[in-house]
Amino acid sequence: MKNKQGKKYISIRSRLFLEVGAVILVAVTVILSLNNFILPAFYVYNERRNMKSVCGEIDDFLSTGADATQYVSQQEKNNSFSIDIYGEDGTPVYIGTDDIFSSGGKVTVSHRKDYDDGSFYETQTNLSSEKQYIVYGTVLSSGGEIEMFSSKDYIDTTSHTVVFIANTISVTALLLALVFIFFYTGRFTKPLIAMSKITGKMAEMDFTEKCELNGRNDEISVLSSSINYLSDSLNSTLKDLNQKNEKLKDDIEKEKNLEKIRKDFISNVSHELKTPISIIRGYSEGAVMMLDSGDEEAAKSYCDVIVTETEKMNALVLELLELSKYESGNIEISREKFDIYNMISEYALGAEIKFRENSITFENNVQKGIEGVGDTIKLEMIVNNYISNAVSHAGGEKLIRVGSEELSDCYRISVFNTGENISEEEKDKIWISFYRADKSRSRSEGRFGLGLSIVSAIQKLHKRDYGVYNTPDGVCFWFDIEKA
Repeated sequence: MKNKQGKKYISIRSRLFLEVGAVILVAVTVILSLNNFILPAFYVYNERRNMKSVCGEIDDFLSTGADATQYVSQQEKNNSFSIDIYGEDGTPVYIGTDDIFSSGGKVTVSHRKDYDDGSFYETQTNLSSEKQYIVYGTVLSSGGEIEMFSSKDYIDTTSHTVVFIANTISVTALLLALVFIFFYTGRFTKPLIAMSKITGKMAEMDFTEKCELNGRNDEISVLSSSINYLSDSLNSTLKDLNQKNEKLKDDIEKEKNLEKIRKDFISNVSHELKTPISIIRGYSEGAVMMLDSGDEEAAKSYCDVIVTETEKMNALVLELLELSKYESGNIEISREKFDIYNMISEYALGAEIKFRENSITFENNVQKGIEGVGDTIKLEMIVNNYISNAVSHAGGEKLIRVGSEELSDCYRISVFNTGENISEEEKDKIWISFYRADKSRSRSEGRFGLGLSIVSAIQKLHKRDYGVYNTPDGVCFWFDIEKA
C-alpha cells in the first residue's frame, strides 16, 4: 500500500511490532551469545576460584596440627575434587580417594599459569581416557604442597546443560514476547489507527465519526477527546461558514435584483413620464396652431387634453413620492383603534358609483364589531388599492367580496374578485413597482403599477404579512391588521 506521496505505507502497528520485536531479538541474541561463549569460561573461572578458596581452608586447618584425613575427605565430597597433599620432603600426606590417573596413559599439560606466590593453574589431559582436568597447586604454609584435580568434562557438561536450558528459555521467551507484542501492539495502536481514519475523513470534511473514549486517563484518551472537540468545532464552523456563504449568495442575489429593480424603476418612470410629456407637447403645439387660425373651440379641447395629462403626471409623481416615503423607513405610523367593518363599509359607500359603472357586485362579509390597531389612513390606502385592483380585473359574474378571519394576534382581511388567475411566476412580481400583470390594460385607466408596491411598503411599516392566492373562480388578496 502506498500513501499519497508515493512512499510505501507501513501501519503504525507493524512499525511498533517490528521495532519492539527487533529490540527484544537483539537482547535475546546478546543473551544467547553470552551463554554460548562466556558461560563455559565463567564456569571454569568459578571452579578455579573455588579450588583456591578450598586450598586456603585446608591450609588453615593443617596449621592447627589436627589430623586432616577426615576433613580433606569431606572437602573432596563437598566439591567433587580429588586432593593430594605432600609433605615438605615430598612424601605423600594425603592421596585423593578418587585416583584420576588409575587408568594410566600419558598425561599432557596445557594452559598452565604460574603465580608469584608459587601457585599454579593448568589443564591436564589423560590421552588414554581423553579426559581433561583442571589442576590447582600451591605451597602450604607448613612447607608442603597441595594439588587439586577437578574434571573439566563435568564442568563442560554442566555448562553446556545450563547453556542449553538458558537458550531454550530465551528462545521461548522471545516467541512468547513476540506473540504478546503482536496482540499488545494491536490493542495499543487500535485507537491511533481509528484516529488516523477519523482525521482522514475530517480532511475530507466528513465529521460524522468520533473517536471512542476508553475511560483511561492517558495521552491517547486526551488526544481522542481533543480530536472529537476539534471535529465538533470544525463542523460547527463549517456549518456557520456555509450559512454565511448562503446568506452572502442571497445578499448578492438580492443586490442584483435590487439593481435590476432600480434600473427597471428608472426605465418605467421615464416611460410613464415620456408619454404624457409627448402628448402635452403635441397638443400644446396644436393649441397654438388652433389659436392662430381662430378656432378657439379646437384650442380649448386641446387644452383639456393637456390638463388631463398633467393631472395624470401629478398623480404619478404623488404616488412615487408616497412610495418613496414609505420605503425609506423614516416615516412614523400612528397607532389608533378602529372598527374594521365600518372602514370597509365607508369605502364601499364612496366607491358605489365605480361599482355601478363597472357592473360590480360588492359584498362586505367582514365580521361586525371587530377592532384593529394601526394607521387608519394608510390601511385605507391598502383597502383602496386592493378593491381598485379588483374592480379593474373582475370578470365572470364580476363579484368582489371582502371577508375577515381571526388569527392568534391579528385579523386577516381578504379581498376576493372573480376573474382570471394570476400565474405562479407573476405572484412575486406584482409587488414590484410599475409591474402590470395585464399588459393589455390601457394607461387611460390611470393605473401606473404602483398600488401593490405601496401595499407592500405599508404592511412592512406595520410589520404585518400580506399576499395573494388563486381560487378556482378568481383571485384573493389579503393583509393582516393587529388586534386591538
